[in-house]
Amino acid sequence: MRTLAITDHDTTDGLAEATAAGLKQGVEVVPGVEISSNTGGSEIHMLGYFIDPASPILSDHLRWCIESRITRVEQICRRLTAAGLPLTVDEVLAVAGSGSVGRPHVAQVMIARGYVDSIGDAFARYLGRGKPGFVQRENVAPAKAVGIIIESGGAAVLAHPYATGAALEVLPDLIDAGLAGLEAWYGEYDQRTRERLAAMAEKLGLIATGGSDFHGTGFKEGRNLGSVAVDHDVVDQLRRAAGSRPRA
Repeated sequence: MRTLAITDHDTTDGLAEATAAGLKQGVEVVPGVEISSNTGGSEIHMLGYFIDPASPILSDHLRWCIESRITRVEQICRRLTAAGLPLTVDEVLAVAGSGSVGRPHVAQVMIARGYVDSIGDAFARYLGRGKPGFVQRENVAPAKAVGIIIESGGAAVLAHPYATGAALEVLPDLIDAGLAGLEAWYGEYDQRTRERLAAMAEKLGLIATGGSDFHGTGFKEGRNLGSVAVDHDVVDQLRRAAGSRPRA
């Protein structure tokens, strides 16, 4: 392994530690982030590669995200408690530590309390869309997320395009906003789907990227660290795109 990217949801807190570890191991760590966005009732995720973690516009957005994430966890805990699975916000925040708090941390507390067997089980039964503990979080619009990434010096990539049909519906608007890539080689997708997305990316003049989308051990099949690898040329393409995109 020569290179890996850290693209945590709505936070860059792990980048300094990861970069230092990478220097010791001779592995390049690409600074990144994953920004959540909403269109209608659908949530769309945008990946930012080679971003500047100190960018003022990104820092301001991530501070807002921290506040909205805590609010969402409070609502999730109330819903689960009402459904007969008592949880407290303090328990979840203790698991998250200083990082960005989210549903995987809720799931870890649920495992500790014996409510579920795994993170995947928690999402399937309680935390996924339409389940008793699901709460839609307030986010920026997808094109706005692209703009934040570009403004922070990064290359914007549409994550897991088939996670919601709305992602492909808004793709033309994202390209107009400066989208650089499409995540084709994704942990959960089979080879045929990956190849279809890679062909779509080529047709649209986008970089076909890849990622495992690791959310913790035992989350979902195909999502373990290192489950997806791409040619190093993808890294070079993203680096060039990040350096050439005009900032908003």
